[in-house]
Amino acid sequence: MTSNPRFLAGAAVLSVSLLAAGCAAAPTPAHRARAGGQADAALISAAQPAIAEANTAWPGAMRTRDAAAMAAPFAENGTLVTAGGKAINGRAAIERYYREAFQHAPPILDGEIVDDGIATSGNLVHVWGHGNYTVEHTPGQASSNSGYFLAVWQADAGGAWKIVRYLTF
Repeated sequence: MTSNPRFLAGAAVLSVSLLAAGCAAAPTPAHRARAGGQADAALISAAQPAIAEANTAWPGAMRTRDAAAMAAPFAENGTLVTAGGKAINGRAAIERYYREAFQHAPPILDGEIVDDGIATSGNLVHVWGHGNYTVEHTPGQASSNSGYFLAVWQADAGGAWKIVRYLTF
């Protein structure tokens, strides 16, 4: 199999995002303090369960190559911007992107998403951080990779928090 580093870097940081149970790093009070104000803290608290769920689901979705699970945290009209600068618009297109990319990716052994910070802007919650993952290019030869991300979350009309923009670096 050939490796597509840009896909893997993007996939590694997908907070969906899309982590093994217990790997998600919940924002600390210091992170919340950066957001400022009770309204911001309430917005972050409202979004946090969806963020943690996406982070927790991510490693399993990567290992099982579950493109639907990778795309699930995205809004219907959400956008994924890959490390190479390609913009994929819409949850269905994001799912297709992952399905196709998984066909060329080596087995993913493990990974995690680490939220480094969180802040609000209007009705949006911005989460930034990094992802780490391990792939097996050939049997017995694992390699570690990492990348950075910025995820923008927004509540939909029904109150469910979804990713509206996701950028990988």
